[in-house]
Amino acid sequence: MDKLFCENLKKLNIIKKGDKLTLAVSGGADSMYLFYNFMDIKDELDLDIIVCHLNHGIRETAKRDEDFVKNICESYKIKCITKTVNMDKYARENKLSSEEAGRILRYNFFRENSKNRKILTAHNANDRAETLLFNIIRGTGISGLVGISEVKGDIFRPILDIKRREIEDYLHKNNLAYVDDETNFEEIYTRNKIRLSLIPYLSKLNPNIIDSLLRLSKNARDADDFIKEIVEKNYKKAVKENYFVVDEIIKIHKFLACEIIKKYLIENFYAENILNRDNILSIYNLFFGESGKVLQLGSNISARKSYDKVFIEREKAEREKRYAKLKLGINKTDFGEIFISRDERNSEAPSFIKTIDCDKIKGKLFIRTRQSGDRFKPLGMKRNKKVKDYFIDRKVDRLKRDKIGIVCDEEKIIYIIGMDISEDVKIDENTLNKLVLEVRNVRY
Repeated sequence: MDKLFCENLKKLNIIKKGDKLTLAVSGGADSMYLFYNFMDIKDELDLDIIVCHLNHGIRETAKRDEDFVKNICESYKIKCITKTVNMDKYARENKLSSEEAGRILRYNFFRENSKNRKILTAHNANDRAETLLFNIIRGTGISGLVGISEVKGDIFRPILDIKRREIEDYLHKNNLAYVDDETNFEEIYTRNKIRLSLIPYLSKLNPNIIDSLLRLSKNARDADDFIKEIVEKNYKKAVKENYFVVDEIIKIHKFLACEIIKKYLIENFYAENILNRDNILSIYNLFFGESGKVLQLGSNISARKSYDKVFIEREKAEREKRYAKLKLGINKTDFGEIFISRDERNSEAPSFIKTIDCDKIKGKLFIRTRQSGDRFKPLGMKRNKKVKDYFIDRKVDRLKRDKIGIVCDEEKIIYIIGMDISEDVKIDENTLNKLVLEVRNVRY
């Protein structure tokens, strides 16, 4: 076993005795270095090892590489799982770059065959440096300067601190076989151009460019860890269920606020591809805008400010809630389940419960949504008030106003669900007959 590999494995402390491992082996120098060294410690650590090899289906020598990996695994009595895909076709169908398509197909394949296993890839120090440059070229924040991490979920990268030159030297000195992917020496992908042209050019300016980039990566990681710690402390105060608390966001530094917004987008809308600096800054500016302002983020997703809250939500068509007559007993409506009784409770824990004077009701009861010109005399008030103004005063979210159930008799509004009953139906010293309204499973 390579001493450098051994020292690196101990430092990372990511492999335990008795682990079940999947080695991602392409047949190239990096993955074979990973393979040979794990063969040396397999018995000592009682490791359960399988190998996964994906044939991307894009070059004539791919079958040669697949057979090489199969034969090596057979000689070491290691189970080898292979699969052939059409990477270019997948990229076209999903409108992806070939590099991104290959990455997705590889990790999907590894995970398909790695239940309860750690997946080990052969990314090395040069890969980390190349990724850092790739991120800089595309435009990145501090987290992008970290580059590749040693551990990310079920993916482990135990040789990430070992340089490609050191890997090749070890293989050559010990006459250990591997195969070369000829496309690695062609400037057909962005990463290849970085590896074959950009890094050699930068090496003329700084012979230790790889070490410098790795140092930058480690410094960025320390900064990123610190930022994440501060973000986590503020996140719980600034984000509640499905909205941001405006007062919490506007009182903190813009950078921290944007990191909180970024974290929320990653956790809730990552697949929608709306995570970019323009959207983050636009959402941040929304906190200082007027209530009711709406911002389109793309992919049928919008951000909007509603008084002291900012919502980011998927736009969806909802059917209009239906009018329904109400009777004694259980009434199942679009607004929730409403139980009406003379003077008894049907549930120990209804969502809302109100008691009114039955004799002050005119005609039959029904439930509906608000209508233009609706007026209402809230409990404790002497005059009617427009329902629209009532909602505004209570800071009811604009999108919820047309979903709230309003219980009426044939003359007036009796009760706005979850809010006030009417002054006109309140119980007083002259009340003889009561009516109890219980509302459960309220739907706004």
